[in-house]
Amino acid sequence: MQLTKRASYGLILVLEFARLPANESLSAASVARRCSLPPAFVEKILHRLRIAGLLESRQGRAGGYTLRVRPPELSVRRVLESLDEPIELVPCLGEAPRCEHVATCPTKKAWGRISGRLAELLDSLSVDDLLRD
Repeated sequence: MQLTKRASYGLILVLEFARLPANESLSAASVARRCSLPPAFVEKILHRLRIAGLLESRQGRAGGYTLRVRPPELSVRRVLESLDEPIELVPCLGEAPRCEHVATCPTKKAWGRISGRLAELLDSLSVDDLLRD
């Protein structure tokens, strides 16, 4: 499994917001600068995270984004899924299997078990865990 840039940058951004003191917010431009990420891409990612309920945004002079979910309660899996990042390792495990051998594949069950373990691991890792590492 290789994460997309969207997923990797999204996790970086969530970690940056998790480091902020309570009641402090960051604009999209500011967090893009702090993380050395492309501002236009950061805006798109922040929009997705806000729609998913992970961030909240405020308008005005002291506006910006803040993390809406406490870091210990926010799993890495939830962050990835909020960015529409598939966590299945092979295409035959998704909702719409994209493989002509899905019915006869001898490795599908093994990949299913591995994918399940990966999902459990991503569920068990919180943003807070990543901050402590």
